[in-house]
Amino acid sequence: MKFGSFFGRISSFYKNLALIVLNTIIVLLVMNWLASGIIDYQNYLRKKADSGKSRYSFKKYEEPLKEMFPNLAKRDIEELLDDTRHISQSFEPYTQFKEKPFAGKSVNVDSQGFRPIKDQGPWPPNPDFINIFVFGGSTTFGYGVPDGDTIPSYLQELLSSKYPGRIKVYNFGRGGYISVQERILLEKMILRDIVPDIAVFIDGLNDLAHEDDRPAHTKELTKFMDEGEKSPLTKCIAQMPIFKLITGSHTKTEHVQDDDSKRSITDLLRRYKINMEMIQSTSSHFKIKTLFVWQPVPVYKCGHEYNFFSNFDYDGYVPSLKVGYQEMVKVFPSGEFGDNFLWLADVQEGLNKSLYVDAIHYTPYLCRLIAQRIADKLEEQKMIKDVSVNR
Repeated sequence: MKFGSFFGRISSFYKNLALIVLNTIIVLLVMNWLASGIIDYQNYLRKKADSGKSRYSFKKYEEPLKEMFPNLAKRDIEELLDDTRHISQSFEPYTQFKEKPFAGKSVNVDSQGFRPIKDQGPWPPNPDFINIFVFGGSTTFGYGVPDGDTIPSYLQELLSSKYPGRIKVYNFGRGGYISVQERILLEKMILRDIVPDIAVFIDGLNDLAHEDDRPAHTKELTKFMDEGEKSPLTKCIAQMPIFKLITGSHTKTEHVQDDDSKRSITDLLRRYKINMEMIQSTSSHFKIKTLFVWQPVPVYKCGHEYNFFSNFDYDGYVPSLKVGYQEMVKVFPSGEFGDNFLWLADVQEGLNKSLYVDAIHYTPYLCRLIAQRIADKLEEQKMIKDVSVNR
């Protein structure tokens, strides 16, 4: 009788406990489901408000794109937009990240880390050719334009007209890259015994966008490393929608530092110049000719009446861009950047046409114009001829 009473109490306790646990789980699931819905709705409202204030890009085919891509049919432009949306990045040692290999109809990324161009040369590069590596950010990669309409592709086409069958250009533009990452990428290739004859670096936008000298995904990688010390339970709780909603962590963004805590534009330009010198020092040892290009941006000497994205919040997106170019134009005339520096910030001045496929990236017309100026500078500096003579 006593045993029966004991097991009866145990059974009753277990049933009550199981009921409490089950109800707790159900309540937590319902609360997280509701919290997830609230977060999604808040994100939707935020994106809707942002898109209303400052449009960044065309999400689908629209009439202005016809002017930007006169040689493409509507279907081709839609495929280009779709390909561009599917480009993503993955981790890479030392440089932090690169575009993932991708095979599309208009946009492709080789597993070796470069974007193929029209009449792409072999990999590894054949030393019988004059091999030119072009480094830069997403504007060099050519976000928003087909493989054959990027700056490196036009550069090969233009140079090949004077040196038929001798020039091979490789597009090492990568979204978000700053000049320091480009230097490291070149050094990595030299370590693998992949040495170009000429290296072209196209910069300006991203160095000013990342004025703290930190690559684009530093925040995410720092968070990943920091969370390595946390217990699995803590990580699990932190990822719960109800926890995010209560703490507001889903809305937290990095605040722009005030002028007193930021490095000055002068320091940023000094750092850019030092990085140039480091590249030139290494390149000289390995007999690589170098050319540094300061690129055009939509906030400097650009006809805003022809920019479909002129209402974009450039000051909020890249606070240092305008002031950076205003300071750079003061330094450039002094000649302190050397003869192998090409100023293209004002190349778009007076051009009464659309030059940007979105708020930042170039149309095929502007890509070709930049490539033409680079080709002219290479000729002016006799870089192609010097490579040929020294072989």
